[in-house]
Amino acid sequence: MDGILTLSSKNQLTLPVSIVTFLGLDKGAKLWTKIVNNMIVIEKVNNSWDSFQGILADHPINKKYTTLQIIEMAKKKEGLRLAKKHGF
Repeated sequence: MDGILTLSSKNQLTLPVSIVTFLGLDKGAKLWTKIVNNMIVIEKVNNSWDSFQGILADHPINKKYTTLQIIEMAKKKEGLRLAKKHGF
């Protein structure tokens, strides 16, 4: 799904209604942004892992890793824990 966004004078973007409807977004919905190959990627936040970004902002681990790297490490560790628990 494609759409054109316009940057306001307050550096805000408005999503087209078709994208909001397609993703099932409501007021206050959280979206994750990242830069990939000089493109802005916006993703719907689907789980609580992404909420760690604010919690980790001032944590000392952020001196060595980005928040996204920390979240990915936590996801992998939890995946391994669940696989072991369920015998995979």
